[in-house]
Amino acid sequence: MGGCGLRRQVDVAELAHECLGKKGLQRVKTAELEIERQCDLYESLQGPDRRVFVANRATGAGRPLTDPQVRTDDRSFVVYLRERLLLRVLPEGQRCVCGADATNFHVHTCERLHQQPRTIRHDMINMAFANGLRLCGFQCGLEPRLTEVSRRRPDILVVGLDTYAITDVTVTYPGRAYTTADPENLEDTDPFRAARTRFTEKRQKYRHWAIGSHLDFDPFVIQTNGSILPASRQWLQRVLGNQDHRLTVTNAYDFIIADTLSAVLRGNTHIYNAACGREAAARRALG
Repeated sequence: MGGCGLRRQVDVAELAHECLGKKGLQRVKTAELEIERQCDLYESLQGPDRRVFVANRATGAGRPLTDPQVRTDDRSFVVYLRERLLLRVLPEGQRCVCGADATNFHVHTCERLHQQPRTIRHDMINMAFANGLRLCGFQCGLEPRLTEVSRRRPDILVVGLDTYAITDVTVTYPGRAYTTADPENLEDTDPFRAARTRFTEKRQKYRHWAIGSHLDFDPFVIQTNGSILPASRQWLQRVLGNQDHRLTVTNAYDFIIADTLSAVLRGNTHIYNAACGREAAARRALG
């Protein structure tokens, strides 16, 4: 299934037989087949499913399948995998606590969930991200005030020997409808469309203040499938490159992202639990 990191073994075997003795041909044929499958699947989908499918093609969306540093529990991995395969996470017929049908799209966008599970996920991600930076020798402050009277608080202030940087962490669900219509052709799609929208919004909110304060600022935008906007990746790599720490920039980046992604996956599960009332039931059981 193109775009989901899976291939039919029958296709793999047929291409291997067809391209036997022809160097490089199997790779070309496989790429062509992947594009064909992706286009067929894209045309069969609509709305949020189409946007989630496109986002699954983004760099980093498959990291939980390949990176052993991403540590998470079975439930969180199942939630990730079902979303990646465009399968409904909660049972068919399950209702959200607000009374609506608990589809994946609804759970990720419902504004009536109890106990603010998205805020909890956001805080989990901030802590994992900041702890990773601290292990690289940075000092991190959470939610510093812009001014004495301002209520705006970017998430993380990063200070090192030659580093003064700040970021605001945002998690976005790629199925959100930020525009009225999706492109007709897969080639015209943007896997980071939802992430770019959030990036622009956050940049407009804080960039002027950051420049005036001489801080290296870019929002850190991660999608619920683990893909990270390229501009956010470049900001983190730039910050890590300014510090003399015990790891290479690549190794430091990988372990910070792995821990951050683990927090994203656990946070996604917490949101699904909140949508179906499991968190409230657990609290009642504890007395």
